[in-house]
Amino acid sequence: MKADQMKTIRNPFSFKMVKQRVESEIELISLYKPAAIVIGTTLSLFISARACDVKLVYIKPFAYTRTHLLNGNLKLPGFLSSLSRLIPEKKLLSVYRKMILNMRYIPRSFSKVGAIYDVQFPKYTIDMIDADYNLITNIPELTGVSRLPETDRYVGPIFAKLNTEIPPVLTRSNRNKPLIYFAMGSSGGKKMVSNILHILGSLDVIVICPMKKLLGDSVRDYQNYPHVHISDLLPAHEVSKIVDLSIIHGGEGTVQTACLSGKPFIGIGLQAEQEANIDDCVAFGNAVKLNKNKVNKRHIEQAIHSLLNNKSYQESAAAMEHLLRGKNGAKQSAEFLITKFGG
Repeated sequence: MKADQMKTIRNPFSFKMVKQRVESEIELISLYKPAAIVIGTTLSLFISARACDVKLVYIKPFAYTRTHLLNGNLKLPGFLSSLSRLIPEKKLLSVYRKMILNMRYIPRSFSKVGAIYDVQFPKYTIDMIDADYNLITNIPELTGVSRLPETDRYVGPIFAKLNTEIPPVLTRSNRNKPLIYFAMGSSGGKKMVSNILHILGSLDVIVICPMKKLLGDSVRDYQNYPHVHISDLLPAHEVSKIVDLSIIHGGEGTVQTACLSGKPFIGIGLQAEQEANIDDCVAFGNAVKLNKNKVNKRHIEQAIHSLLNNKSYQESAAAMEHLLRGKNGAKQSAEFLITKFGG
Protein backbone atom coordinates (compact mmCIF):
# COMPACT_ATOMS: atom_id res chain seq x y z
CA MET A 1 0.00 0.00 0.00
CA LYS A 2 2.89 2.38 0.73
CA ALA A 3 4.33 1.71 -2.73
CA ASP A 4 0.91 2.24 -4.30
CA GLN A 5 0.62 5.62 -2.57
CA MET A 6 4.20 6.57 -3.53
CA LYS A 7 5.26 6.73 0.12
CA THR A 8 8.17 4.41 -0.62
CA ILE A 9 10.21 3.37 -3.64
CA ARG A 10 10.91 -0.04 -2.14
CA ASN A 11 9.60 -2.92 -4.28
CA PRO A 12 7.03 -4.79 -2.13
CA PHE A 13 7.24 -7.98 -4.25
CA SER A 14 10.08 -10.18 -3.03
CA PHE A 15 11.60 -12.91 -5.22
CA LYS A 16 10.14 -15.54 -2.91
CA MET A 17 6.64 -14.04 -3.15
CA VAL A 18 6.68 -13.67 -6.95
CA LYS A 19 8.12 -17.15 -7.44
CA GLN A 20 5.54 -18.73 -5.16
CA ARG A 21 2.66 -16.88 -6.83
CA VAL A 22 3.80 -17.79 -10.33
CA GLU A 23 4.22 -21.46 -9.37
CA SER A 24 0.69 -21.52 -7.92
CA GLU A 25 -0.79 -19.74 -10.93
CA ILE A 26 0.91 -22.08 -13.41
CA GLU A 27 -0.41 -25.05 -11.46
CA LEU A 28 -3.92 -23.61 -11.65
CA ILE A 29 -3.60 -22.82 -15.37
CA SER A 30 -2.42 -26.37 -16.04
CA LEU A 31 -5.41 -27.73 -14.14
CA TYR A 32 -8.16 -25.65 -15.78
CA LYS A 33 -6.58 -24.92 -19.19
CA PRO A 34 -8.41 -21.59 -19.68
CA ALA A 35 -8.88 -20.02 -23.10
CA ALA A 36 -7.97 -16.68 -21.51
CA ILE A 37 -7.17 -15.16 -18.14
CA VAL A 38 -8.88 -11.96 -17.00
CA ILE A 39 -7.09 -9.78 -14.46
CA GLY A 40 -7.15 -6.50 -12.66
CA THR A 41 -3.65 -5.31 -11.74
CA THR A 42 -2.39 -8.80 -10.85
CA LEU A 43 1.28 -8.44 -11.75
CA SER A 44 2.49 -12.03 -11.31
CA LEU A 45 0.09 -13.23 -14.02
CA PHE A 46 2.04 -11.23 -16.58
CA ILE A 47 4.63 -13.97 -16.07
CA SER A 48 2.34 -16.97 -15.51
CA ALA A 49 0.03 -16.44 -18.49
CA ARG A 50 2.95 -15.87 -20.86
CA ALA A 51 4.82 -18.88 -19.50
CA CYS A 52 1.75 -21.01 -20.30
CA ASP A 53 1.03 -19.24 -23.63
CA VAL A 54 -2.48 -18.25 -22.51
CA LYS A 55 -4.06 -15.00 -23.67
CA LEU A 56 -4.21 -12.33 -20.98
CA VAL A 57 -7.06 -9.79 -20.75
CA TYR A 58 -6.50 -6.81 -18.45
CA ILE A 59 -9.49 -4.80 -17.19
CA LYS A 60 -7.45 -1.63 -17.04
CA PRO A 61 -7.57 2.04 -15.99
CA PHE A 62 -6.76 4.44 -18.82
CA ALA A 63 -4.10 6.04 -16.62
CA TYR A 64 -2.02 2.85 -16.82
CA THR A 65 -1.60 3.08 -20.61
CA ARG A 66 1.05 4.47 -22.93
CA THR A 67 -1.80 6.19 -24.80
CA HIS A 68 -2.65 8.25 -21.70
CA LEU A 69 0.94 9.42 -21.40
CA LEU A 70 1.17 10.32 -25.09
CA ASN A 71 -2.27 11.76 -25.83
CA GLY A 72 -4.31 11.97 -22.63
CA ASN A 73 -4.97 14.77 -20.18
CA LEU A 74 -1.63 14.29 -18.42
CA LYS A 75 -0.93 16.56 -15.45
CA LEU A 76 1.90 16.73 -12.97
CA PRO A 77 1.32 14.44 -9.98
CA GLY A 78 1.12 16.13 -6.60
CA PHE A 79 4.64 15.21 -5.53
CA LEU A 80 6.06 17.16 -8.51
CA SER A 81 3.64 20.08 -8.68
CA SER A 82 5.55 22.10 -6.10
CA LEU A 83 8.54 22.18 -8.47
CA SER A 84 6.51 24.27 -10.94
CA ARG A 85 7.54 27.30 -8.85
CA LEU A 86 11.13 26.68 -9.91
CA ILE A 87 10.70 25.18 -13.40
CA PRO A 88 8.05 26.19 -15.97
CA GLU A 89 5.17 23.73 -15.68
CA LYS A 90 5.11 22.96 -19.41
CA LYS A 91 8.79 22.02 -19.37
CA LEU A 92 8.42 20.02 -16.17
CA LEU A 93 5.47 18.11 -17.64
CA SER A 94 7.49 17.31 -20.78
CA VAL A 95 10.34 15.94 -18.66
CA TYR A 96 7.90 13.91 -16.54
CA ARG A 97 6.24 12.42 -19.65
CA LYS A 98 9.59 11.44 -21.19
CA MET A 99 10.78 9.99 -17.89
CA ILE A 100 7.73 7.72 -17.53
CA LEU A 101 7.68 6.71 -21.22
CA ASN A 102 11.37 5.82 -21.24
CA MET A 103 11.67 4.23 -17.82
CA ARG A 104 13.25 0.78 -18.09
CA TYR A 105 12.88 -0.39 -14.51
CA ILE A 106 11.68 -3.97 -14.16
CA PRO A 107 11.70 -5.16 -10.52
CA ARG A 108 14.50 -7.66 -10.05
CA SER A 109 12.14 -10.21 -8.49
CA PHE A 110 10.02 -10.20 -11.68
CA SER A 111 12.96 -10.38 -14.10
CA LYS A 112 14.52 -13.26 -12.12
CA VAL A 113 11.28 -15.28 -12.01
CA GLY A 114 10.56 -14.42 -15.65
CA ALA A 115 13.97 -15.81 -16.62
CA ILE A 116 13.14 -19.14 -14.96
CA TYR A 117 10.22 -19.54 -17.39
CA ASP A 118 11.94 -17.88 -20.36
CA VAL A 119 9.49 -14.94 -20.23
CA GLN A 120 10.94 -11.77 -21.72
CA PHE A 121 9.61 -8.44 -20.50
CA PRO A 122 9.20 -5.43 -22.83
CA LYS A 123 11.92 -2.80 -22.97
CA TYR A 124 9.99 -0.12 -21.10
CA THR A 125 8.24 -0.28 -17.71
CA ILE A 126 4.95 1.17 -18.98
CA ASP A 127 4.68 -1.69 -21.50
CA MET A 128 5.32 -4.32 -18.84
CA ILE A 129 1.68 -4.07 -17.80
CA ASP A 130 0.20 -4.42 -21.29
CA ALA A 131 -1.80 -7.60 -21.82
CA ASP A 132 -2.80 -9.26 -25.09
CA TYR A 133 -6.05 -7.31 -24.79
CA ASN A 134 -6.65 -4.28 -22.58
CA LEU A 135 -10.25 -3.38 -21.75
CA ILE A 136 -10.22 0.28 -20.73
CA THR A 137 -12.81 1.09 -18.08
CA ASN A 138 -13.50 4.60 -19.30
CA ILE A 139 -15.07 6.52 -22.19
CA PRO A 140 -13.38 8.68 -24.85
CA GLU A 141 -15.50 11.73 -23.95
CA LEU A 142 -13.76 11.78 -20.58
CA THR A 143 -10.24 10.73 -21.55
CA GLY A 144 -10.17 13.04 -24.58
CA VAL A 145 -8.70 10.22 -26.70
CA SER A 146 -10.89 8.53 -29.32
CA ARG A 147 -8.35 6.26 -31.01
CA LEU A 148 -6.72 3.39 -29.11
CA PRO A 149 -4.20 0.74 -30.20
CA GLU A 150 -5.67 -2.41 -31.78
CA THR A 151 -5.13 -4.36 -28.58
CA ASP A 152 -7.14 -1.85 -26.52
CA ARG A 153 -10.82 -0.95 -26.42
CA TYR A 154 -13.11 1.13 -24.26
CA VAL A 155 -15.71 -0.83 -22.31
CA GLY A 156 -17.01 1.84 -19.91
CA PRO A 157 -17.29 2.09 -16.12
CA ILE A 158 -16.98 -0.90 -13.79
CA PHE A 159 -17.58 -0.31 -10.10
CA ALA A 160 -19.08 -1.93 -7.02
CA LYS A 161 -22.84 -1.90 -6.38
CA LEU A 162 -23.19 -3.10 -2.80
CA ASN A 163 -26.57 -4.35 -1.65
CA THR A 164 -26.50 -2.77 1.82
CA GLU A 165 -28.97 -0.52 3.61
CA ILE A 166 -29.01 3.25 3.31
CA PRO A 167 -28.86 4.92 6.77
CA PRO A 168 -32.00 6.85 7.82
CA VAL A 169 -30.02 10.10 8.07
CA LEU A 170 -29.75 10.11 4.27
CA THR A 171 -33.47 9.78 3.67
CA ARG A 172 -34.69 12.48 6.05
CA SER A 173 -36.51 15.15 4.09
CA ASN A 174 -36.23 17.94 6.68
CA ARG A 175 -32.47 18.45 6.66
CA ASN A 176 -31.30 22.06 6.31
CA LYS A 177 -27.57 21.55 5.83
CA PRO A 178 -25.57 20.34 2.82
CA LEU A 179 -25.16 16.56 2.85
CA ILE A 180 -21.67 15.23 2.08
CA TYR A 181 -20.49 11.68 1.41
CA PHE A 182 -16.87 11.21 2.50
CA ALA A 183 -14.90 8.05 1.76
CA MET A 184 -11.25 7.41 0.98
CA GLY A 185 -11.37 3.73 0.05
CA SER A 186 -8.88 1.09 1.12
CA SER A 187 -5.94 3.36 0.33
CA GLY A 188 -6.99 6.18 2.66
CA GLY A 189 -4.91 6.20 5.83
CA LYS A 190 -6.50 6.50 9.25
CA LYS A 191 -4.66 9.74 10.03
CA MET A 192 -5.83 11.49 6.86
CA VAL A 193 -9.43 10.30 7.28
CA SER A 194 -9.44 11.45 10.91
CA ASN A 195 -8.04 14.89 10.06
CA ILE A 196 -10.64 15.49 7.34
CA LEU A 197 -13.48 14.26 9.56
CA HIS A 198 -12.48 16.72 12.29
CA ILE A 199 -12.48 19.52 9.71
CA LEU A 200 -15.89 18.50 8.35
CA GLY A 201 -17.24 18.20 11.88
CA SER A 202 -16.45 21.87 12.45
CA LEU A 203 -18.37 22.98 9.34
CA ASP A 204 -22.09 23.55 8.91
CA VAL A 205 -22.66 20.32 6.97
CA ILE A 206 -23.96 16.80 7.49
CA VAL A 207 -21.40 14.07 6.79
CA ILE A 208 -21.84 10.36 6.13
CA CYS A 209 -18.60 8.38 6.23
CA PRO A 210 -18.54 4.57 5.64
CA MET A 211 -15.12 4.05 7.21
CA LYS A 212 -16.04 2.61 10.59
CA LYS A 213 -13.74 -0.38 10.18
CA LEU A 214 -10.70 1.78 9.39
CA LEU A 215 -11.36 4.19 12.26
CA GLY A 216 -11.86 1.42 14.83
CA ASP A 217 -12.05 2.66 18.43
CA SER A 218 -11.43 6.26 17.34
CA VAL A 219 -15.06 6.39 16.12
CA ARG A 220 -15.76 7.65 19.65
CA ASP A 221 -13.79 10.81 18.80
CA TYR A 222 -16.65 12.01 16.62
CA GLN A 223 -19.46 11.69 19.16
CA ASN A 224 -19.18 15.43 19.83
CA TYR A 225 -19.99 16.12 16.19
CA PRO A 226 -23.75 15.49 15.94
CA HIS A 227 -23.74 15.91 12.16
CA VAL A 228 -20.93 13.42 11.46
CA HIS A 229 -22.27 9.90 10.94
CA ILE A 230 -19.81 6.99 10.78
CA SER A 231 -21.02 3.72 9.27
CA ASP A 232 -19.92 0.46 7.75
CA LEU A 233 -19.71 0.10 3.96
CA LEU A 234 -22.59 1.70 2.07
CA PRO A 235 -24.06 1.31 -1.42
CA ALA A 236 -22.09 4.26 -2.76
CA HIS A 237 -23.86 4.17 -6.14
CA GLU A 238 -27.14 4.95 -4.33
CA VAL A 239 -25.79 7.20 -1.58
CA SER A 240 -23.95 9.50 -3.99
CA LYS A 241 -27.27 10.30 -5.72
CA ILE A 242 -28.80 11.47 -2.44
CA VAL A 243 -25.99 13.70 -1.18
CA ASP A 244 -25.11 17.19 -2.44
CA LEU A 245 -21.48 16.32 -3.14
CA SER A 246 -18.82 13.70 -2.39
CA ILE A 247 -15.28 13.90 -1.06
CA ILE A 248 -13.37 10.89 -2.36
CA HIS A 249 -9.98 9.55 -3.31
CA GLY A 250 -9.37 9.09 -7.02
CA GLY A 251 -9.76 5.34 -7.51
CA GLU A 252 -11.37 4.87 -10.90
CA GLY A 253 -14.42 2.98 -9.65
CA THR A 254 -14.97 5.55 -6.90
CA VAL A 255 -14.70 8.43 -9.36
CA GLN A 256 -17.08 6.74 -11.80
CA THR A 257 -19.59 6.15 -9.02
CA ALA A 258 -19.51 9.87 -8.21
CA CYS A 259 -19.75 10.79 -11.89
CA LEU A 260 -22.87 8.66 -12.40
CA SER A 261 -24.58 10.36 -9.47
CA GLY A 262 -24.90 13.62 -11.38
CA LYS A 263 -23.35 15.44 -8.40
CA PRO A 264 -19.95 17.18 -8.28
CA PHE A 265 -17.12 15.92 -6.09
CA ILE A 266 -13.88 16.87 -4.37
CA GLY A 267 -11.03 14.53 -5.29
CA ILE A 268 -7.97 13.91 -3.11
CA GLY A 269 -5.66 11.61 -5.06
CA LEU A 270 -3.28 9.44 -3.07
CA GLN A 271 -1.15 8.28 -6.01
CA ALA A 272 -0.56 9.14 -9.67
CA GLU A 273 -3.33 6.99 -11.19
CA GLN A 274 -5.92 8.41 -8.80
CA GLU A 275 -4.77 11.94 -9.55
CA ALA A 276 -5.12 11.25 -13.27
CA ASN A 277 -8.72 10.11 -12.81
CA ILE A 278 -9.52 13.30 -10.90
CA ASP A 279 -7.70 15.46 -13.45
CA ASP A 280 -9.99 14.21 -16.21
CA CYS A 281 -13.02 15.28 -14.20
CA VAL A 282 -11.50 18.65 -13.30
CA ALA A 283 -10.96 19.23 -17.01
CA PHE A 284 -14.57 18.21 -17.70
CA GLY A 285 -15.79 20.56 -14.98
CA ASN A 286 -17.53 18.33 -12.42
CA ALA A 287 -14.78 18.16 -9.78
CA VAL A 288 -12.32 20.12 -7.67
CA LYS A 289 -8.92 18.60 -6.89
CA LEU A 290 -7.10 19.00 -3.59
CA ASN A 291 -3.47 18.09 -2.93
CA LYS A 292 -3.28 15.36 -0.28
CA ASN A 293 -0.36 17.16 1.37
CA LYS A 294 -2.16 20.50 1.58
CA VAL A 295 -5.61 19.52 2.82
CA ASN A 296 -6.75 21.99 5.46
CA LYS A 297 -9.97 23.61 6.66
CA ARG A 298 -9.68 26.62 4.33
CA HIS A 299 -9.16 24.50 1.21
CA ILE A 300 -11.98 22.09 2.04
CA GLU A 301 -14.37 24.91 2.94
CA GLN A 302 -13.57 26.78 -0.29
CA ALA A 303 -14.01 23.65 -2.40
CA ILE A 304 -17.37 22.82 -0.80
CA HIS A 305 -18.56 26.40 -1.30
CA SER A 306 -17.54 26.34 -4.97
CA LEU A 307 -19.28 23.05 -5.72
CA LEU A 308 -22.48 24.09 -3.95
CA ASN A 309 -22.71 27.63 -5.31
CA ASN A 310 -21.15 27.59 -8.77
CA LYS A 311 -23.79 26.40 -11.25
CA SER A 312 -21.17 25.33 -13.78
CA TYR A 313 -20.14 22.44 -11.51
CA GLN A 314 -23.75 21.34 -11.16
CA GLU A 315 -24.31 21.54 -14.92
CA SER A 316 -21.11 19.65 -15.72
CA ALA A 317 -21.97 16.96 -13.19
CA ALA A 318 -25.38 16.51 -14.82
CA ALA A 319 -23.73 16.37 -18.26
CA MET A 320 -21.28 13.74 -17.03
CA GLU A 321 -24.09 11.59 -15.65
CA HIS A 322 -25.87 11.83 -19.02
CA LEU A 323 -22.72 10.67 -20.84
CA LEU A 324 -22.22 7.65 -18.59
CA ARG A 325 -25.86 6.66 -18.24
CA GLY A 326 -26.53 3.24 -19.77
CA LYS A 327 -22.84 2.39 -20.19
CA ASN A 328 -22.09 -0.97 -18.59
CA GLY A 329 -18.41 -1.87 -18.51
CA ALA A 330 -18.98 -5.28 -16.93
CA LYS A 331 -21.45 -6.26 -19.65
CA GLN A 332 -19.22 -4.94 -22.43
CA SER A 333 -16.26 -6.87 -21.01
CA ALA A 334 -18.30 -10.08 -20.77
CA GLU A 335 -19.50 -9.69 -24.36
CA PHE A 336 -15.93 -9.20 -25.55
CA LEU A 337 -14.78 -12.35 -23.74
CA ILE A 338 -17.64 -14.44 -25.11
CA THR A 339 -17.12 -13.18 -28.66
CA LYS A 340 -13.33 -13.57 -28.56
CA PHE A 341 -12.96 -16.80 -26.61
CA GLY A 342 -16.41 -18.38 -26.35
CA GLY A 343 -16.04 -20.51 -29.45
